[in-house]
Amino acid sequence: MRLTVPMTAGSQAANDHVLRVENISKAYGGAVALRDVSLAIRRGSIHGLLGENGAGKSTLVGIISGQRQPTTGTLYLDGVALAHADVPSMEEAGVFLVTQEPMIIDHLSAAENLMLGIWPRRFGFVNWRKLRQDAARMLAGTGIDLDTPAGKLDAVARRKLNILRAMFSGGKVIILDEPTAALTVEDRQQLFDFMRRLKADGVTFIFISHYNDEILDICDAVSVLRDGVLAGGSEDVGSLTSAQLSELVLGRGLVLFQRERRTFAEDAPAVQLRDVVGPSVRVPALDIRPGEVVGFTGLPGAGAKELARCIFGLTPVQSGTIRFADGSAPQGLPTHPRDAFEAGIAFLSDDRRRDGAIGQMSIGANISLSSLASVARSGFLSRDAELRLSDRYFAAMGIKAASAAVAVDTLSGGNQQKVCLGRVLATGPRVLILDEPTRGIDVGVKQDVLRIVDELSRTGVAVIIVSTDTDEITRAADRVCIFENGAIARELTGAEITNDRLRGLEPA
Repeated sequence: MRLTVPMTAGSQAANDHVLRVENISKAYGGAVALRDVSLAIRRGSIHGLLGENGAGKSTLVGIISGQRQPTTGTLYLDGVALAHADVPSMEEAGVFLVTQEPMIIDHLSAAENLMLGIWPRRFGFVNWRKLRQDAARMLAGTGIDLDTPAGKLDAVARRKLNILRAMFSGGKVIILDEPTAALTVEDRQQLFDFMRRLKADGVTFIFISHYNDEILDICDAVSVLRDGVLAGGSEDVGSLTSAQLSELVLGRGLVLFQRERRTFAEDAPAVQLRDVVGPSVRVPALDIRPGEVVGFTGLPGAGAKELARCIFGLTPVQSGTIRFADGSAPQGLPTHPRDAFEAGIAFLSDDRRRDGAIGQMSIGANISLSSLASVARSGFLSRDAELRLSDRYFAAMGIKAASAAVAVDTLSGGNQQKVCLGRVLATGPRVLILDEPTRGIDVGVKQDVLRIVDELSRTGVAVIIVSTDTDEITRAADRVCIFENGAIARELTGAEITNDRLRGLEPA
């Protein structure tokens, strides 16, 4: 399927396109990452870039931003062909990549971060007066105080700061790599309003996202990559439906996962929490049944993520007990992740790059990383036992790689997440905590992950999913705990769990 909307003669004019790539290909040895890709970005537009993990988005953006060189093909900026462009030359020409994780120095002020690398100087010293004047002009109307330490800014403000820094440095084409990751619905709309204002001033955006609704909401045009080729797209996003976008991304119709919810009220709890008090957490009682999938959600800092970290021993508590279904007496919550693993609690971090995997190590080594005691014999690592464990979860997770010997950092984001999930499942948990398990992965892999979790729960494992993605919670959870001010403000079950009801949590 290849969707295109005919462009008018005016839109075809060369001077209407700020950026063009023509017949771009990129090969790494015998592996072809991009094949003959051509697309054009209209000046003063927001152009969406969609595709599964491994479709070629990162490679294409790397070429446009100067991080990589194409094997064949040509890149044009304002009609001028660019050859052998690197990052400094592309930034000098006005093309900037704003990564998913904002590049912010927390102890510096918003003004100092905004001018980072281009602080004005006078007589060899920083001209603080001019720095503050320039920063005040750029930050006007953004809601960001120029003297606020960047570490105290919320997620939206930090992303705004990175975008403004690119603009102040002369950015006319700004590439946003999944800028809405970890944002609430309200935060996302605030960011989108900010982008629309900048677009009205002539700024061009390339917007990378895994979410169809975001593309349909914010973008003027869209291009879809699949298996390294341009699968299709449109100059008029309004002419497309979410189903059409999914078919372009996947090459087939998408069947969305929906858990068959069960009622667990009469079952004996797999885990009981009592009188848990910790940083930003006040939970008098919470029971989770074997096989139950419970969603934790709420605004950032409301307590959902904080309670999950307390249960796994990442954040110390002042008081509170945990009791398991094995008949043991109530005990204090784990004080270290090692204690949690030993108690049968596993945790998947929301940051797979920092906490989830070691990129230089193989898939197999990562899968067994949290289970080394179980594959040791007489105090020494058994290679045979490790291989059996890693091969089992390599297959069970459906990881797309030649073998479990492949390095994790060569995999797409979705396959890296499957490796991380395999690592925690290999510990054989009775309680599994997943923090934003589908963040930054494409819609197809997202369904795979939710199905894996569903199948695991049916073996009796109690699952906690911490998520700000209301669609994920709606499709995966039997029960939802909504957190406010560190406590569970209310619970939803069965038919009460809907996207509209969860999105209604956002302030008006």
